[in-house]
Amino acid sequence: MWEDLLIDEAKRRREIFERLDEYLKKIVKTVKKLDSNTEVYLFGSVAEGKHLISSDIDILVVSNLHPGRIIAELWSNGIGDPFEIHVITRNMLETYKRRMKLIKLNNTYTNNSQQK
Repeated sequence: MWEDLLIDEAKRRREIFERLDEYLKKIVKTVKKLDSNTEVYLFGSVAEGKHLISSDIDILVVSNLHPGRIIAELWSNGIGDPFEIHVITRNMLETYKRRMKLIKLNNTYTNNSQQK
């Protein structure tokens, strides 16, 4: 029944949010293997502490690599929905910083180490 599908999806998403630090570290590690100069940021409702179980998890990747290469590598490493990957070049970063809260991620990210 469709109700079971919705319940299963809610459980899957809850598990991802409960293990968010682990997933974020995996994202950083994956993109840094492709380009050690890449920067990774969390933004959107999760960064603002306003997310729901139905929210996506917005990730900003700053790199000169082709976006398709980065996204394909993340997908092949199990990073898909609810993660929404946005790939930009470094010259676009300041625009994002002016418009929204960005939390820079690194290999030791935790929910308590938020920074702008």
